[in-house]
Amino acid sequence: MLFRTVVWSAILPVSVALAPQRRVGLRVNHNRDRQSYNRGMAPTFDETINAFGAQVRVLVDQVCEIRNRAFRKALYVSMLDGLSACAYGDSMRPGIRFRTFVLQIGGWTDGERISLPQAALLFHAVPAMSAAISARLANWNWGTPQPITSDPFAHELGIPDVDFSKVQHVNLLWKFRNSILHAVYDPGGFDFPGHLDPYYTGDIDTRTWRLVIPDAFLERLLRASLQNLLVHCKQEGLDPQVHLGRELWV
Repeated sequence: MLFRTVVWSAILPVSVALAPQRRVGLRVNHNRDRQSYNRGMAPTFDETINAFGAQVRVLVDQVCEIRNRAFRKALYVSMLDGLSACAYGDSMRPGIRFRTFVLQIGGWTDGERISLPQAALLFHAVPAMSAAISARLANWNWGTPQPITSDPFAHELGIPDVDFSKVQHVNLLWKFRNSILHAVYDPGGFDFPGHLDPYYTGDIDTRTWRLVIPDAFLERLLRASLQNLLVHCKQEGLDPQVHLGRELWV
C-alpha cells in the first residue's frame, strides 16, 4: 500500500501539469515567451506549444531525480500515456492510442519486433509454431543478456496468416504500463545497470527469458516523443490540451 501511495502521490503533479490550462503560455516564465509579455498580448500559438513542452520537460527532469527506479518507470509510462492523449484526444481506445503514439510519434521502430520468448509462451500448445520459435531461440547464448534487436519482425519469421500483435514489443510496453500502474508490479527480470534499451535476461528458476524495460529507455522514449509531439502540433495546428475539459471536466 505504501508503494501505491507514493507512486500516485508522485504521479499527481504530472496529471496536474497535463490538466486543462488553455493559457499555459501565460503561466510559465521562459525567456522565449517573454515577447508576449512585453507586447502585452496573448501568446502566439508557437509560444503556447513551446511553453507546454518546457513545462513537461521540467517534470521529466524532476522524475529523473527520483531515486526509486520503479517509481521512475511508473511516472515515465504515465507521462507517455498522457502525451498520447495530447496527440489523439479521445479518438481512439487507450491501448490503441498508446501503441499508435509510441510507433508513429515516438518513432520506436523496434516496437514492431516480435518477442520470441513471449511468442514461445503464447504458442506453446501449437507444435509447428512452437518448434519454429524454439529453433530461433536455440541460437541465443544462455546466460548472456540479449537485446531485443535479436527479435525478428513478423515478415522475417516466415510464418504466414498468424497474428503476432499480442507479442509485439509495442503491445508488451502497453502491458508493462498496465502492470506497473494498476498492479504496482514490474513484470520484467532483474534490471542490470547500464542498459539503455530493452533486453532479456535468463531466469534460472524457470529456464525462460525475461524481458527487462530499463528506466533509461523509458526516459529517452518519453523525451523523443515529447519533441516529436511538439513538431506534430505545430505542423498540424494542434493544441495538445484541446481534448481536455475546461470548466466542465466531463
